[in-house]
Amino acid sequence: MEERSMSLFFVADNKVLDDDKLSSNDKVIYYKLVSYMNRHTGSCFPRHATISKAIGLSRSTIYRSVLHLAKLGYVKVKRKSSTNEYYLPKQVILENARKKLIVDNYVSNRSNNVSSLTDINKTKYNYYRNKNNRNYYNRSYSDRGVANHTIKTFVYKGETYKNIGEEGHFMEFSGKDGKRIRKHKFKDIIEVIKPRKKFNAAAENKMLDAAKAS
Repeated sequence: MEERSMSLFFVADNKVLDDDKLSSNDKVIYYKLVSYMNRHTGSCFPRHATISKAIGLSRSTIYRSVLHLAKLGYVKVKRKSSTNEYYLPKQVILENARKKLIVDNYVSNRSNNVSSLTDINKTKYNYYRNKNNRNYYNRSYSDRGVANHTIKTFVYKGETYKNIGEEGHFMEFSGKDGKRIRKHKFKDIIEVIKPRKKFNAAAENKMLDAAKAS
């Protein structure tokens, strides 16, 4: 399902761009993994086909780059039943440092008796000028709906499902019987995930051998 109306962002590490050990494909694939990453767990679960469709690179190229990223410590890969779990330790460190900086600045502003208009949870005003150079204030509030990334369990049609990760704008959940569903972070959309074919180790090894040979 395409999501053309939304545009999310993530914090990027300049050290990745400056690392001459990484190819351009490595960097694109790494940042695509970052875009899928759950900010609370540091992990994501995209399939190679999903990444390939998103960035236009072949699955063999993605496979090689992931191996290279893992070798350099940018990602830790753990095999799951139908996909891989990618843990991004360096991005987690960056995210935690950013959160600490925001909190420290907020606490510092509060301790210095900065006007309540700077409170990140209260009314804020955006200043701008019109064509006649008159001053206006655009009043906005911070209680607008936002994406919920913190759902641990979800009840659907009387069954309880456990959060197993994220892919794009969707959170994925698994039930006791192995049945999987996914829920949109912003919209009221719930989809049942059809079972995937079993992982074929021989075919995967054949693809890796072909990639190495090329």
